[in-house]
Amino acid sequence: MRIAFLVFNLAGMGGTSRSAITQANALAPDHQVRLISVVRSADEPHYAIDPRIEVEWLVDDRVEDAPAWGDLPPLTARALHERESTLVPARWDRQFTALCDLALEARLPRITEDVVITVTPGLLGCAIELTPDAVVVVHQEHRSSNERTSGLEPLLAYAPRADLVALLTPSVEHWFRDQLGPLAPPTVVVPNPLPQGWIPRATLEEPLIMAAGRLVPEKQFGKLIDAFGQVADRIPEWRLRICGDGNQRLELVRQIRKWDLWDRVELPGSLPDLAAEWPKASIVALTSRSEGFPLVLQEAMAAGVPALSFDCPSGPREIIQHEVNGLLVAPQSVAGMAAALLRLATDDELRHRLGTGARHSARQYDPAALAERWTGILSDARVRRGDRGRLASRALSPVPRPDADPTTGLVLGDLTPARARSEALRCAVGAARAATDTWLVVPAHEAESPVVVVPMSARAAYLDALREAATSGTAPRWLSLRDPAENGWFERRGTLADLPAELRHGMTSTLVVEPWPEIEGRASVVGQRCGVEVQFWETDAGGALIAPRRNPYTDRIPAGTATVTTEVDGLEVPTLPLMAAATVTEARFPVDVVYTWVDGADAAWDAAREARLDAVAREARDGGAAAATRASSGRARYVDREELRYSLRSLHLFAPWVRRIHIVTAGQVPDWLDVDHPAIHLVDHREILPASALPTFNSHAIETALHRIEGLAEHFVYFNDDFLLGRPVRPETFFTAGGLPEVFLSAQNVGLTDAEGAPPFLAAAWNNRRLLERDFGAVVLANLAHAPYAHRVSVLREVEERYRAEVDATAHHPFRSPEDLSVLSSLAPHLGLLTGRAVVGDLERRGLSYVNISRSDLEQQLRRLTDRQQDFVCLGDHHDHALREERLRAVLGSFLTDYYPVAAPWERTTD
Repeated sequence: MRIAFLVFNLAGMGGTSRSAITQANALAPDHQVRLISVVRSADEPHYAIDPRIEVEWLVDDRVEDAPAWGDLPPLTARALHERESTLVPARWDRQFTALCDLALEARLPRITEDVVITVTPGLLGCAIELTPDAVVVVHQEHRSSNERTSGLEPLLAYAPRADLVALLTPSVEHWFRDQLGPLAPPTVVVPNPLPQGWIPRATLEEPLIMAAGRLVPEKQFGKLIDAFGQVADRIPEWRLRICGDGNQRLELVRQIRKWDLWDRVELPGSLPDLAAEWPKASIVALTSRSEGFPLVLQEAMAAGVPALSFDCPSGPREIIQHEVNGLLVAPQSVAGMAAALLRLATDDELRHRLGTGARHSARQYDPAALAERWTGILSDARVRRGDRGRLASRALSPVPRPDADPTTGLVLGDLTPARARSEALRCAVGAARAATDTWLVVPAHEAESPVVVVPMSARAAYLDALREAATSGTAPRWLSLRDPAENGWFERRGTLADLPAELRHGMTSTLVVEPWPEIEGRASVVGQRCGVEVQFWETDAGGALIAPRRNPYTDRIPAGTATVTTEVDGLEVPTLPLMAAATVTEARFPVDVVYTWVDGADAAWDAAREARLDAVAREARDGGAAAATRASSGRARYVDREELRYSLRSLHLFAPWVRRIHIVTAGQVPDWLDVDHPAIHLVDHREILPASALPTFNSHAIETALHRIEGLAEHFVYFNDDFLLGRPVRPETFFTAGGLPEVFLSAQNVGLTDAEGAPPFLAAAWNNRRLLERDFGAVVLANLAHAPYAHRVSVLREVEERYRAEVDATAHHPFRSPEDLSVLSSLAPHLGLLTGRAVVGDLERRGLSYVNISRSDLEQQLRRLTDRQQDFVCLGDHHDHALREERLRAVLGSFLTDYYPVAAPWERTTD
């Protein structure tokens, strides 16, 4: 077979060039192999190349500022070499230039090999665009692609047109296929080979810890020095050697001096034959932020040196089998790395056992064996291609069938978010009890979820316990397990029965047990803020548990720290005394909700409205109050489409912490409402308004008296009946821990001046502004958003006292009037802001979806809400509607029953 490798620079020292050369050398005895290097930066390749391989250089870059290609004039070549590449833009790969483009465009169309193997995404794009159609293109992805800061775009753009993509690890293959879905080409997982040649075996008696790589931030050698520094006094005979050059050398020297380890930490620079150095070591350590398939681990393990590494993307967990050929440490855990160094340095039996496992594991990287495998892979790719062109071959390549949806057939019934989180905690706690005696729970308080803390040493047992709970049926099928996107890993989600087995290969420090966010492709009512986080804490050299990331309480729990029992989501669990106590940012006071509601279809009520309206009209003819307008008194203001029922359901689902719900009506009772339910308090207008103000049909008037409701909590949230919650919220959504209401300002301004015929809500805002400017010298700029209004009874009492005449006049307007105040939806919140008894809330963070139900695109508006990404929903009504009333009710009814499928306990069954 004729095979060409396309490499950027064969003269470089990078692992990609080395891997390509090693593979080419292994294939050379049985195939005709060519290495094509885009640039040449040295007279000879850094790594030895088999003489049977043809080597071809395109752009000669050996002389600084004097690049050369063919017969191109030197000045022209230099000018092109200073320009950005068009084939491979700088955002993909900054190494390529316009001169590289010229050379590639001249050479690649003349490729005669059967197969071209590319080793970077930029080169893949060039091969797809420029090689003859008959050439099979195979791409080898050498980096942790999900962590790639550049090059991701060409990989995903050109990979679907490749005949085959080879990935280094199963985890990266999973990510790759997930990214491309049905467009993914055939893939294989093949590790990089070890360089050819005999490798001596380490005795593991030399007290030397060794690491190698470029001295750059990505390698995080500073963390390795810190880890060694933490245990250096306990292993005084051991040394640390870090081989390599880079711009962080001086910083590392300073860090070594800080630890006073100048005589025990060595920085020898780059060594000409690193493979010959590994047998001198007894431990190899890797602290990189991310890796592809680290050759340093392969080489060291081939010499029988046990490996120690952070569990970083993506190679170490595929190379290291924990407790078999090395040790994995939680990502970025310096304390865990220190404890592992101490353990390997002080346990001779363990070190030798892992060293034997390392040497045995390294056999799979034998270049000859991998070359034989590559021969079969490339032959299969040619057979799939046949005589067809590249695009035709992609059409015939196998399209992966999607995995079966694990949520198929799931029925949640009357499951609420609160009960879902309680069950998730029960499952997470049950696994902790089965895995270890040392665990605790961090209560949520004002956070979204509680945290179960488990020692990292019990991680495997914990995962096994989760799997057992799923397979035995004790864990609900609607629970999923999520491996979050942290420390460079891409997110994964799976069943409690399947995903734990995959996660046992790694040492990531966080999992989430939570309901499936989607069921059969639709966002679930329990899909948000119902999970429980599980954190695996490393144990340091002194036995203390070390947190994997910052938390509000502590970074370290000393061994033997006493716990107390507390209740979290209905379960008795151990926690620290500090964690059981209330926090200064937690709202702990009772909070009520108040609704105003009328049934416009009630004939008796409507007759009273008409009579009152006629009286207002007579007064207007006699020189009294102005006649009510449609905006003030039209029937559309009072139409009931069962929004109240579903708004109350939203409280039951998403705010179960509400103490009591007060529904203010004109003596009306919804036929579906159980008024005897302890959570419900039905309030008649006559209980809070003077008889002289009744009957009233003015929401502004009713709002002036809501603070008079008997038994109303000091802190309450006012809901119009067209306000709904969209997902679980906490009291801190509406109030600070000190009880200050959060005021959600609208982007809509109040305007400059009064305008004739302005809608009543805007006239009321102007009235409010005049009063506040008079008293405080500050002007109101914005209306409040159409979202629930948080209030304090004491502030409303001050409004009534301060503006008694204006409030009383508003209370006696039977319909909305230009002289009204809007006490709850504007005046009181702004007074609170001016007097330090309210704060501006972050509505953008909360999320508000306003739906104008009068528009013709109502269905599209509602469809955008089905992903459940908003805290608040407002179904804004109007007097005129694009949809006929029957259709409007059907569309709204369908949305509301789907979004709020669980009946509240105060709902009665109606015929």
